[in-house]
Amino acid sequence: MPAMDTQQVIKQIQTNLKEIYHKAVDADRVLKQLSEQGHGKFNALFDEESLFKTHEREFLPYVEELASDLVLLEECEDEEHFVSQLKQTVAKLEQMHLLLAQFKDVAKAQ
Repeated sequence: MPAMDTQQVIKQIQTNLKEIYHKAVDADRVLKQLSEQGHGKFNALFDEESLFKTHEREFLPYVEELASDLVLLEECEDEEHFVSQLKQTVAKLEQMHLLLAQFKDVAKAQ
């Protein structure tokens, strides 16, 4: 993969991560309010079968894991490793976008 394409991909992931970060901050605020009201009885946002190594009750730890994945992606030295890391990172980003969208819909219904 040419260096320019790699940089464009990384830049797009950075943009996605910024968007997710802001949504995660808002979602964590809502989660805290729900918890204070006695709602939100769960152990982790993603189950053990997810791609995430993190298993927390808030969104930001997952964003931190995605940021770490981005660093690993930036440090890839060969195309094969880059593509492998990219696939995993994009899959996690998709899972996170989906969960945040579902959470937003559920939170609106409360």
